[in-house]
Parts: sequence; C-alpha cells; structure tokens
Amino acid sequence: MFRTNLLIVCLCLLLCPGVQAASDLGKQQASLEQVRSRIAKLTRAIEKQQSDQDALTRELQALERQAATLREEAEAQRSQIADQKRRIETTTAEREEAEQALKGGLESLRRQMRTAYMVGRQGQTQLLLRQNDAQHVGRILVYYDYLQRAQTGVLTEIQQRVRALDELTERLQTEVERLSEIARSRETTLKRLEQSQRDRRNALNKIKKRLTDERGTLKQLQADERSIQQLIERLRDTLSDLPADNRFYDQPFTKLKGKLPWPVRGKLLASYGAQKAGGKLNWKGHWIAADEGDPVKAVARGRVVYVGWMHRYGLIVLIEHEGSYYSLYGHNSSTTVKVGDGVKAGQVIARAGNTGGHEQFGVYFELRHKADAIDPRRWLAR
Repeated sequence: MFRTNLLIVCLCLLLCPGVQAASDLGKQQASLEQVRSRIAKLTRAIEKQQSDQDALTRELQALERQAATLREEAEAQRSQIADQKRRIETTTAEREEAEQALKGGLESLRRQMRTAYMVGRQGQTQLLLRQNDAQHVGRILVYYDYLQRAQTGVLTEIQQRVRALDELTERLQTEVERLSEIARSRETTLKRLEQSQRDRRNALNKIKKRLTDERGTLKQLQADERSIQQLIERLRDTLSDLPADNRFYDQPFTKLKGKLPWPVRGKLLASYGAQKAGGKLNWKGHWIAADEGDPVKAVARGRVVYVGWMHRYGLIVLIEHEGSYYSLYGHNSSTTVKVGDGVKAGQVIARAGNTGGHEQFGVYFELRHKADAIDPRRWLAR
C-alpha cells in the first residue's frame, strides 16, 4: 500500500510540470483572445465614429484601404511568381538530366549491339553444330546470354526514362502555364492599383480645395491630435482588468532611453515640438521620409494593441511597451502584424507609405507615456 501511494506521488510530481505548462499556455491563449476580442470591439466603435465624418474623408480612407489591400495582393503575387520560376528552373534541370540519362542509355545499347556484332555473326544453332571447338562455342553462348540480358535491362531502363521525360515535359508545361496565369493576375492587380491611386489623387485635390478656411483646418488638426490621445486612453480602459503579460517585455522601457533604433532611416520632414498650422500647434512626433514600401521596424519589444486607420495618420500600428509606454507608426501602406502579436526590437511591422491623405512618403513616429506625447529625440539612438 505504501509503495502504491509512493508511486502515485512520484507520478504526480512528474506530471505536474507538464500540466502546469499546459495550463499556463491555455491561460495565455485565453488572455490573447480576450485582448483581440476587446480591441476588435473598440476598433469597430472607432471606425463607426470615423464613418460619421464627411463624405470626402470617407472616400479617401476607403481608397487608401483599397490600395493597401491591392499592394498586399500584388506583393503576394510577386512572391508566387518568384516561387513558380524556381519550380520551373528545378523542373527544367530535372528534364535536362533525364535527357542526358536517356542519351546515355541509348549509347550503352549501341555499344552492346556493336559488341554482339563483334562476338560473331553466326546464330546460336550454327554455333552448336560446330563440334571442333566446344570451349569456344561455350564461351560464345555465355556472351550471347549476357548480351541478351544486358540489352533487355537497358531497353527497360530506356522505356522508364522516356516515360519520366514525358512526365517532366508535361509538368514543365503546366508550371509555365501557371506562371503565365499568375503574371496576368498580377498585371490586373497593378492596373487596379494604378486606378485606385489616380482616384486617391482626385480625392486629395478635392480636399485641398475645401481646406481654405484656416479656422476649420485648425479645428480638424486639433481633433486629429486628440484622437490618438483618446485612442490610448480607451485602450488602457479596455485592457485595464487583464493581468500583465510579461512575455512581451524583457527589460524596463526606461532603460532603453537613448538606445532605441529608428523605425526607418531618412530625412526628418517634421520633428517633435516644431510648429505647424501657422504656429498654433506643435508636432507630437517625428515625420521621417522614406521610399514607398520601405520596411518599418519596431523600436522595442512589446505587444501590438492597435492596427487601424485614423484621420490624417492613415494606417497606424500602436505597440504597448513595459511601464505604459507606447510607440506609434503612421502613414503605413500596409502592415505585417495584427493585434495581440508580440514583437521584438527591429522586427518589421509595416511598410512605409503616405496614407492619411499625404503626398510625401514616409513614417510618422510617436512615443507616448500613458497618453502623453514625449520627445523621441531623447529616446532614439544617435
């Protein structure tokens, strides 16, 4: 009885770590789903609020969303084309190898036929009737038997290689047709993207013509700045009762001051604290020039808490860091992360663009503590 109890205790000790690990994994997954569910609800509320804006703003945002989708589709098709070309190269190499092997088999058969001719022109019956040299007759018969078996083997091998060559030729043709199909599809996607960009330029021109009232413009810019502050406040309220997940943080964010890598490297189009709107407002972050599609990288380890569209900021990614610090990346053309994802410093999270109604390509970058903007110059590495 004692041994049985001891065995049960030992089994429990062995199994507990696995059970605990599974339990922790389940809790983490449940927490992640909670985060995504709550932020999705908040995103819908924000989008509904933005849908109440004027028709021109809604049109511009819809066109930028469409362009982002088309860019992602075109990039996926570009990758498919590259993969398809590699498959064609592999199949072509296999086909050439099969052709060489077939030539080798035919050459082997020709050599055997020449050998048979050299061995003797007499038939086997004639050789058997030759009694004057039994040893020679026996040797010739062995040669005949060997050559016949060798020729049968070579012929079988040649037939197999011919079938393999036919299959490779058919596969190559299929792969070439598939490549043409993908290329045609990408060409259509790119044409749709060009049209979407033309429509976007038209929408921008309409908005520019309308922005003649300085007070109206100032009011809109003030509302835009408040929207980011309100977004972070609403996110903090939404996630406040969820336990902190330390998987996303490897050290206190404050220790990274002066060491953060830049999200992109480029000319500063505007910097934190500089005046805008005729000196009535100040920039809350850095606007960094970049080429369209340049990779945008996270400046520190953290968790993605928002991916969506904000007026004038365009497509943004908001990352939460340790200690209620946040980094914001705006004007993106597309993103590579989703809400709830953990990211590392230097990880690509988006592609630079000009969303939000801008002509200049680049990235708008902000750092915030809680909901308050802080100067990125004190945090970014020189």
